[in-house]
Amino acid sequence: MIITIRFDTKYRVPTPPLTSIRHLELGVEDQEMTSDSKILSFEEVSKHYLKTDCWLIISGKVYDVTPFLDDHPGGDEVLVLATGKDATEDFEDVGHSKNAIEMMKDYYVGELGNSTTVQKTTYKPPSTTASTSNQAPASSSTSILTFVLPILILVLAYALYYFAKKEV
Repeated sequence: MIITIRFDTKYRVPTPPLTSIRHLELGVEDQEMTSDSKILSFEEVSKHYLKTDCWLIISGKVYDVTPFLDDHPGGDEVLVLATGKDATEDFEDVGHSKNAIEMMKDYYVGELGNSTTVQKTTYKPPSTTASTSNQAPASSSTSILTFVLPILILVLAYALYYFAKKEV
């Protein structure tokens, strides 16, 4: 693990550590890290999942992005779908600009409490047994027909070609 200590250029004092790899790449420091930051539980944040009230959790911080929904370049649906879970990975995968990360300060609400557990959502593909049970069992006549039909078409085509050539 590499630890980088950065210094404020004016006073030459250490600055707070950066919160994520994406912030490290862009050089953006922790936002609103004050002792009076509001500590929110995951349950409280997850209540804000509508277009009229949309909160996101990114890098352990909570943002009320409701006023930004109409202006978001990716559309409001992307932000609404990221509610109710830790949206850090979704946010960092997109590759936001420095300006976008700076704008986050305007929507900062507070910190996610350490004792809360954030729901990790994962994609679960439908089971194959459920999809096959809904289908009718394949009959043997259907499987034979799929094999015999192309052969019959080829024989018929050859017979037509042979008889048409013979009469000319």
